[in-house]
Amino acid sequence: MPNISLPRLIGFVLVLTYILIIVGGATRVYDAGMACPDWPHCYGYYVPFPESKIPGGYVVDGAHYTAIQVALEWGHRALASLVGVGLLAILALFAMHLRAGQGRAAILPMATTVGLLIVQIGLGGLTVLKSNIHWSVVLHLGTAMLFFASLAWLRRAVASGGQRQPVAAPRTTRGVIYVFAALVWVTMLIGAFVSSSHSGGVCGGLFSCAGNWMPSPKVDLGQHIHMQHRLYALLTVILSIVLVVVVKRTAPTLRSGAMHAHGMVWGQVALGIATLYSFASYPELYHPLSILHLAWGALLWLAAIGLILNLHYGKHGRFHG
Repeated sequence: MPNISLPRLIGFVLVLTYILIIVGGATRVYDAGMACPDWPHCYGYYVPFPESKIPGGYVVDGAHYTAIQVALEWGHRALASLVGVGLLAILALFAMHLRAGQGRAAILPMATTVGLLIVQIGLGGLTVLKSNIHWSVVLHLGTAMLFFASLAWLRRAVASGGQRQPVAAPRTTRGVIYVFAALVWVTMLIGAFVSSSHSGGVCGGLFSCAGNWMPSPKVDLGQHIHMQHRLYALLTVILSIVLVVVVKRTAPTLRSGAMHAHGMVWGQVALGIATLYSFASYPELYHPLSILHLAWGALLWLAAIGLILNLHYGKHGRFHG
């Protein structure tokens, strides 16, 4: 089997995971997280369609869910299963490479990816059992993003064939890159809390929150978390500017990646503002804008991870030369 087949398989699962994240976001935005009240079944069935075969219909605690909501939650679980099967195929092919004396440099990312998937499966069940309580949604998304990143790491480690050409960059530059990635991740987690707690429109428009710059969590937790999300978004913008300047001076080979990430940050800010004003001005667009906001954020996170991988691997194993 050609060596390229394993990186391609990992790349396929990476794309599938991205789609899974988007469907998961749509499930949350459309309040479909409890549309399947049991797990791993859905109303006692693995395939809960059509509704007529479900005694009492799609009703949970007196609330009736639409077929679309059930399809979102069920589809999210089905995609998660496909990702699991895909990872098993990766693991089997990876074992073949190891027996052939190849791929030893990718053992750590492989183990990390498998471990994160196991944790994610457990968190998925916990999210259902806890009725999508805010902290379970945040943990579920946070681990999903780490799993997404670990797949990118695994693909790069395998595709590089164990060869590395690390970029010579000062410790400060490395620190800026890592802190930038961490800020993107944390900002997304706070955004998940805002979305799952329905706090997206509690502050109105820019710039303050009903005249208050940082509401106390004891007075209104929703407003406080919402403004925390804005604060971290602002810090991410500032650090992306610092990143471009620092990289240009100390690690010019990373400049294109830094510029790409910086541009994506502004795109994410634009989508965030559009989503913010959709509550009052165009509510029919809130759902698609919120999903697009998450989808773009996941790509921004991947760009940040790509910078870290470029830092450690150089050009080896990139999707393009």
